[in-house]
Amino acid sequence: MWALFAKETSLQRIAVQISMKKIVFAVWLFSATGLFSQQAADSQSFSYGFVAGAELQTLNIQQQPLQSGRPFIPNQNLTGTGASLGMWAQWRVFSALEVRQGLQISLLSNAIRFETPDGQTQRDRYHFADLELPLHFVLSNQLQHLPAKALILFGGRASWNLADGRSSAALNLLPERFAVDLGIGAGFHIGNWSIQPELMYSYGLNNLHDFQNSPYDWAAGRVLRDRLSLRVVVSLPEIER
Repeated sequence: MWALFAKETSLQRIAVQISMKKIVFAVWLFSATGLFSQQAADSQSFSYGFVAGAELQTLNIQQQPLQSGRPFIPNQNLTGTGASLGMWAQWRVFSALEVRQGLQISLLSNAIRFETPDGQTQRDRYHFADLELPLHFVLSNQLQHLPAKALILFGGRASWNLADGRSSAALNLLPERFAVDLGIGAGFHIGNWSIQPELMYSYGLNNLHDFQNSPYDWAAGRVLRDRLSLRVVVSLPEIER
């Protein structure tokens, strides 16, 4: 009975995650279609600045079938919040295409509940202090009749968790993370400064589960970290070559 309940709940959770990813991709695709319907906007050869944002992270743990007499990880909300801060530099490739290289650090945490066969609950908080290297392609275009430009971003990132991770070794996670990023945004000019609010979805690619034969390793399969970032990108006065 427990195994059937866990399986049904797991399938429902996977369906919700797939639906969320489809919605994010649909919004991004719709924005891209609107962007290319405009005329190309002029941009400088080189720009740089800093970025700050709020982070929402989901820790997706693939549950293994429940086994009698073994500890397990119950279904739960594994969403955590945090913040990020970094700097970036951007180069123009074509009239409406630029490449942005960044360096940032993000601080987040997620709480995971573990349960023993006799019903005892253990709650561990996993900490993430990620040093990240995002690399994005930025498509931009001036919006007609508005003092702004539309942006779509796509690319990826590599990161390394500098924190010690968790308060116990119930479940070990690898420090490295690789992800594909999709985002939309808008750009505004205030004097010589440029302000760009952006919404970025980062889909984790690699399995973070570090199997060390810990007590709960047999209860978990793949572990992925997905992120949703709402951030503000500030461009310092532009440099012309």
